[in-house]
Amino acid sequence: MTDFIQKLLQEMPDFSHFLTIEELDTSSRELAAAYPDLVTLSTIGHSTEGHPILMLRIGNGQHRALFVGCPHPNEPIGALSLEYLSKKLCEDSALLEQMDYTFYIIKEIDVDGCRLNEGWYGGPFSPDRYICSYYRPSMLEQVEWTFPYAYKTFSFSEPIPETVAFMRAIDEAKPHFLNSLHSSDQTGTFYYVSTPLPDALCQQIIKLTHDHQLPLMIGEPEAPFMPPIQAGFYQLPELSTMYDYYQSILPTGEDPAKAILMGGSSRDYAGTRYRTFCLVSEISLFTDPRMGDKSETTHSYKDATLDIAKLEGEQIAFLSKQYQSAQAFITVPTKFQRSVEDFLIGMEEIRSQHLKSAESDAALARFATVAEMFDLKLRTLWSSLCCCSMLIRMLDAQPDNITLSEIRADSEKWLNQGLQELLSFFNWSMRPLRELCGVQLGSALMIMEYLRQTHESTSTPLK
Repeated sequence: MTDFIQKLLQEMPDFSHFLTIEELDTSSRELAAAYPDLVTLSTIGHSTEGHPILMLRIGNGQHRALFVGCPHPNEPIGALSLEYLSKKLCEDSALLEQMDYTFYIIKEIDVDGCRLNEGWYGGPFSPDRYICSYYRPSMLEQVEWTFPYAYKTFSFSEPIPETVAFMRAIDEAKPHFLNSLHSSDQTGTFYYVSTPLPDALCQQIIKLTHDHQLPLMIGEPEAPFMPPIQAGFYQLPELSTMYDYYQSILPTGEDPAKAILMGGSSRDYAGTRYRTFCLVSEISLFTDPRMGDKSETTHSYKDATLDIAKLEGEQIAFLSKQYQSAQAFITVPTKFQRSVEDFLIGMEEIRSQHLKSAESDAALARFATVAEMFDLKLRTLWSSLCCCSMLIRMLDAQPDNITLSEIRADSEKWLNQGLQELLSFFNWSMRPLRELCGVQLGSALMIMEYLRQTHESTSTPLK
């Protein structure tokens, strides 16, 4: 790690809470007013509900970097990281000159979704408070997964307004480096990269992660078509890879396009147009010592997977019953309803994958590690409780109705029981916010410095 990156991380202040949309927007406007010769503030689009989406341009370096916070609104670490970075770049002219980058910064891209998470942004932080104020959009309302894309029989051409703004930012910046800043609420830290990095650099980033007392994710990958490159690093694929994966597992003649319930990603758009190096940094929000425990248990991975599939089936059955019972009485459409529908589809798909792998993958006969056992159960509990919380918020948006009140009471009882089980199982802790931001910014800046020094990016030179 270079001295200037280390200095930037050491000078990061303590943060007590995440910032609201109003606070972030006000800060950006004040920064542009204070440094008019250095900062350009623009509105690159508007959200679905009409809120302006702001972008800062800072400096005039030879290389270009685009940072985008809150592509998922339940992941606000990135917005806080960018709040600090934008101010630091303006206050420290030597830092900006030494890095030789022009910075394009969008602190929060899903502003409407962020507002629906602000109930937990102010702290105090705990898994139950987080889940009770949780909102995550359905796939077709996610900024990161609604870019235009066409491949074989698949075609998507309906980006949401936030994604259109993201596309404008990419086209304006023509970035050598794009960092979509994410976080993981219940796994270890990990990194998606569009191109494998040198092992020495990966080891430096792993050391940074461990030095800030965050575990690496060593459980199941998020998807079978996003394989690990090495510990903590995963391939960030094009959507075509997902298509080819489904084509390889579906019955002959079945169209893989029908299994893809999203559009392309920022990696697809920026990588195709500008050969941009893309990083998705997934920083742990809540952690548990078992996340990094590679010791073997006495349970086979196959049996553990089958046990989880059974639990998933029970959870899906309850949540589906609650939703179907309420459906006829829903008169006010909400984002929560679409998310609940999406969660139920996704949970069933994961359950089917678990059953299929347990039946066909001989490698699962081995003993599972502590981390793998923990990861399977925590993800399953977490997803079902987040889904139930959004179902309750969906019901709260409806006019008074006796049937819906009964469904809500039943759902709330199930949620509270599930939260008790979660908290008794999850020996959770949360690192200080400055530590989380430090890992997120440090990993990005280390990769940027590597790209700058090796000139591996082939984007169009800045004019």
